[in-house]
Amino acid sequence: MIDHPDRHLPFEGAFNFRDLGGYPTVDGRTVRWNRLYRADAVHRLPDAELDVLAQRGVRTIVDLRTASELEHGHLHDADRGLQHVHLDVLGTTWKPDELPDDADAAQVLGDLYIAMLTIGPGALRDALVLLADPDRLPAVFHCAAGKDRTGVLAAMILSLLGVDDEVIVADYAISGTNMDRLVERLQRDRPEALTTMNEQPSAYLAAPPAAMERFLAHVRAEYGSVPDWVRANGVTQSSIDALRTGLLD
Repeated sequence: MIDHPDRHLPFEGAFNFRDLGGYPTVDGRTVRWNRLYRADAVHRLPDAELDVLAQRGVRTIVDLRTASELEHGHLHDADRGLQHVHLDVLGTTWKPDELPDDADAAQVLGDLYIAMLTIGPGALRDALVLLADPDRLPAVFHCAAGKDRTGVLAAMILSLLGVDDEVIVADYAISGTNMDRLVERLQRDRPEALTTMNEQPSAYLAAPPAAMERFLAHVRAEYGSVPDWVRANGVTQSSIDALRTGLLD
């Protein structure tokens, strides 16, 4: 289920591009394939891979990065029917000198994900409302590495669809195995970025399951559930129902 052969899209321009389909829900349904994808920085996809997105019918690119990250490029291709929507979750990128080298990744990342609930609730809300619109699907949502901001939104979506926490955590953890591909790509294409990355605390590059477990436990303890947090932050029940209609078989 987690390592389904159709989950990963083997793109050269993106190392962490995958389909959210195939996951079971607690009420016996299944997340629909080829409707919603999570990814890293998709603006690096070459034309042949953009053609693949167009062939799959992708319409919307939800970009969760900061305004400064957009300066490196973004994906909007009207000819291929790919519309870019920018919804900044963090407002500013992380500062590498804020953490010691031996920082605990699960705590650091879990705390970051929890902070997104107060830093970027509007962006998260708008992303959920947008993805509930059937005219926006199929869609891709992404950040820089497809791990943190993307991971939080993926967790919210899967929870709203009724996917069990254990599966949500396993989906998140896949990003950890894909980070080696990021390093390989940077070695080949952007060695200066690799140098910058190597100067960051190792916690930034991890995807420990305990980080997502920490986030989900916090949401449950403080708000009751992901649906409760979502409704409290302006997503209507009709949008939640539409999201389920559009993404579940």
